[in-house]
Amino acid sequence: MIVQIIPAKRVPLSLPFLDYIVPEQYRDTIQIGQLVKIPFRNKEEFGVVFNLESSAANKNLKLKPITEIVFKKPILSKAQLNFLTDISEFYHVSLGFLLKNNLIPLQKRKLQKLQSEDFSPDTNPTLSTKQTGHKPELFVYNNTEEKTNSILEKLKYADSQILFLVPELRSVEKIKAILPNNILEKTTVITSELNEKELFTGWLEIWRGEKNIIIGTRAALFLPWFNLRHIILDDEGNSNYKSWDMAPRLHTRDAALFLSTSHGAQLTLLSHTPTVETLFFAQKKVYAGGHIDIKPIRKEIQIVDMRAQRRLKNFSLMSHDLLEAFQKIKTGDIFLFINRRGTLSYVGCQDCGNVLKCPNCHFSLTYHQDTGRLSCHFCQYSENMSLECKKCQGTNINMFGAGTQLAEELIKKIVPKNDTRPIIRIDSDETELKKLDTKADPGTRAASPTQYGADKIIIGTQLAWTRLDWSKIKLLAFLDADSSLFIPEYKISENLWQQLRDAQFNLPADSQLVVQTSHPEHLVFTSLFDPTAFYGQQLDERRILGYPPFKFLVKITAGNPKEEALLAETRKIAAKLTQLTKNSQDITIMGPWEASPYRHNGQYWQILLAKIKYENYKKNTKLLLSHIPDNWKIDPNPNSILSFS
Repeated sequence: MIVQIIPAKRVPLSLPFLDYIVPEQYRDTIQIGQLVKIPFRNKEEFGVVFNLESSAANKNLKLKPITEIVFKKPILSKAQLNFLTDISEFYHVSLGFLLKNNLIPLQKRKLQKLQSEDFSPDTNPTLSTKQTGHKPELFVYNNTEEKTNSILEKLKYADSQILFLVPELRSVEKIKAILPNNILEKTTVITSELNEKELFTGWLEIWRGEKNIIIGTRAALFLPWFNLRHIILDDEGNSNYKSWDMAPRLHTRDAALFLSTSHGAQLTLLSHTPTVETLFFAQKKVYAGGHIDIKPIRKEIQIVDMRAQRRLKNFSLMSHDLLEAFQKIKTGDIFLFINRRGTLSYVGCQDCGNVLKCPNCHFSLTYHQDTGRLSCHFCQYSENMSLECKKCQGTNINMFGAGTQLAEELIKKIVPKNDTRPIIRIDSDETELKKLDTKADPGTRAASPTQYGADKIIIGTQLAWTRLDWSKIKLLAFLDADSSLFIPEYKISENLWQQLRDAQFNLPADSQLVVQTSHPEHLVFTSLFDPTAFYGQQLDERRILGYPPFKFLVKITAGNPKEEALLAETRKIAAKLTQLTKNSQDITIMGPWEASPYRHNGQYWQILLAKIKYENYKKNTKLLLSHIPDNWKIDPNPNSILSFS
């Protein structure tokens, strides 16, 4: 008898399974999903049985036998193995690598202890057939009460496994806070921040059936699901659901769709501001759910026209309106948001227009006042501040834009001496971030927002967003809402709009929200009072350009330390893909073009982009990726199409 085994280690994409002989003593007990030991090269490795095959078809092969069946009961269901296979093929990642992440920590001592216990999981390990499928459903809530009621209703009668996905660590505690004790008793938390002991305990609780409600980040997708019947994805529009910096570069929502299909589970998407594509699919009845009326979250928003401030000779980072509001807040927290670290965003010559750029990445260098140096935020290149232009040798060097350091210096000057509130800067340069993280909540490793106790003034980038105690904020200001508005990326407007709406939703009703912009007429700001206008405009643009939800995008990135070798390789693959799809109306190949930055981490980078019709998009994506070299970076449903990230 011959079986297909997935080795629990990174192996080439072309070898997802390996064939092994089943020794006589195991032929009556071998099952799909069992954890086994197998000879692999000159070592013994763990693996999982993926498929049972007849020995007659392979009788002439010289195969090695399985060494041992570790547990009689399957450790993964057939449905979960199918999910891992889909993820492997769709995201161009080794199946063995995914399997290893889906398994209990495979330590010899712990496994021996489990074997000696001779227990059987309470779950039904034979449950592997797909149940009746359901359409994903979208539920849009307009306030915290609607959200809470929706969650409690879905968890109320939990008699099977329920996965509750959240976008970030701090969200875990928020969800746990609204759950009654009888539900919390059935609940465990799984995130990538758990140590090995915590993960081992949580994994066993799920496998044994001791806990059937699981709250977690995207790491919770990879668990021993035997009876998964409902997946709830909270805050669907949150950009943190997208993994862009490591493989697999999955979007948690997309992976949850794969998981729900494999297990026949109901997927529910919860959001106060759904993404453009999710709302579109709900309106077109691809998703179920009637709650798709997106309403303004709050009436009181102060949009400040910074052009008028310049006409009044106010060239400060703070408008007169914001300064007045700032000075009135005597208790509670103030949060000043600016999505740039450093002092000034770029340095340039006013004589010839030359902008000082990184010699590696070709991005503009940022001035940091505390070090007096220019730094690149992509590759960490650094040089002394220049007093003359390298292009024309002129001395009319000026600094433009504003960052968190400049904002901090300004606040220190305007805060009265008798104001004892600490001024805290939170960005990737500032050590205050590390201080905040030292007193993390157990099990989540998230920063404790109450560490400082007293009222405070916080200046921060996106890193500060999840570390705030929103209930204490009396004033939130977007100091420069335009900083990323005109970057040529198709999701840039939606990202800003999501962030503005998220601020509105999280702020207490009596708090002030001030948005400073030089373009108050831009739809991102005006649609805060008319959300349907934003969705309508975005859909019109994306229909013309062939972006989601009208085409599925796959970004394919190649790197090489030798520029000529990179250009030759990308041209070759681009020609191959173009030839492959020349008679297809479903796939369009674009590129290659230089990534931004072009040179990063010692390599040159180029990008190809595939636009794929949603009909059969999974099948066509897998087809394309089967022709891509293993070492290329694959990013389905990317956040950006021009930049390396």
